[in-house]
Amino acid sequence: MCRFFAALLVCCSLAPSALALDLIGYLPYYRMGASYNQNTLPKQLGMLGEVRYFGLTAASDGSIVPLSGSGTMQSHLNNIALIQQKIDAMPAGQRPRLDITLGGAGEDASFTNIASTKNGVSCSLCTTFAQNVKSLLDLTGATSVDIDWEHPDAGVERATTYPDMLKRIKAQVGTDRRVYATVDPTVIISNTVVSGTNAIDGISLMTYDLGWWGNDPSNPYQGEHSLPEYVTNSVDAWTEAPGSHNDRPWVFGSWGNNVPAEKLGVGLPFYSHTVTSPDVTNLYSDLLGSSTTDTNYFTYQGRSVWLPGPYLSEQRVNFAESRSLQHIIIWELGQDLPTNNPFSLLYRAYTASLGLSVVPGDYDADRYVDATDYAIWRSTFGQTGFGRAADGNGSQAVDAGDYVLWRHSAAGSGSSAVIDNAVPEPSGFFFGAFLVLLPSLQRHRTLR
Repeated sequence: MCRFFAALLVCCSLAPSALALDLIGYLPYYRMGASYNQNTLPKQLGMLGEVRYFGLTAASDGSIVPLSGSGTMQSHLNNIALIQQKIDAMPAGQRPRLDITLGGAGEDASFTNIASTKNGVSCSLCTTFAQNVKSLLDLTGATSVDIDWEHPDAGVERATTYPDMLKRIKAQVGTDRRVYATVDPTVIISNTVVSGTNAIDGISLMTYDLGWWGNDPSNPYQGEHSLPEYVTNSVDAWTEAPGSHNDRPWVFGSWGNNVPAEKLGVGLPFYSHTVTSPDVTNLYSDLLGSSTTDTNYFTYQGRSVWLPGPYLSEQRVNFAESRSLQHIIIWELGQDLPTNNPFSLLYRAYTASLGLSVVPGDYDADRYVDATDYAIWRSTFGQTGFGRAADGNGSQAVDAGDYVLWRHSAAGSGSSAVIDNAVPEPSGFFFGAFLVLLPSLQRHRTLR
């Protein structure tokens, strides 16, 4: 653990300016198992600018309640306290903000009721709701709130009542706490919400879960749900001036909302969709043993599956930085590999945000090439499939080529003492395998 955080400090010192882009990870209540909480979550927190807890919503009277079937209010408060405890245990300067998300899919009716006009009063319950949000932040110590009203209706909700609700919340919680809106990018709410008095701090565009943006001619309603093209079009639709050329009028309707890029975030999903019917999601870890033509397409249980793999994770960060966006939202952290696997999507996004590349031979993703990495290679030698930690050359097999890559990298980094004293040469078995595989070493593919 100490070595891991030391490595993070080294990374931060190399490229401090890159930290302007926030990586924001959603953490749903149903992922918080004991093993995950103890082993994986603390390392993930060290790579985030903010973590958003998901499990609460707004009731139609403006109170805050658990999502249906998610447990009691106290169980959610316990989860939030546990996350805060882990954040507090981190070194100063590495602690992410703690956010509470309110809402989600299927929660539209409650928000509509809160924001509706009653007895001649616009957004009649907005002040009550805003007061309850402030009380929740006071109680938990969270420093921001995310209002996840994904699909406000066209007309008065998008133009007036949703922005009014958000600004009232901002007025209640104050300037030292953040208020975000999370929306479908085709649902363009008024840009007045990010300007003037009580402007909110950011808008998260859900540039994922878009199965109908597929490329399968026989089934155009399924497939790649977070394509770079869709992300680019979404940012253009929100940032360009009204009346600008609309690349996809049948998707976005009016084009151009004049929202400053530094107020926007885009999504990066850590889960998959099938390219062909039926539409089934699979966890990243589900796909590791499957065949793949690159790191976005898989064949799993007889279906073609698309997932934003490591390269696209890096690309999304590079895009966000090139457009000066505020953040990237990740749904969701529990579906990733542990961060000590070089194929971890969060690890790849994090290193990209620091302007760093994956270190060849670093099989435990701590940015050191040493005996621990050799031990991982040796213990997994012969394993096949995408995502093996010691598959340094991307051949989908842990083989002699990965040992050569590790040894060369360790020697080049000045780790000769490690090689000479701590690491034995491969045993007779491994050496024999090395001789068999030697001809293939000249044509091995790189990690990326």
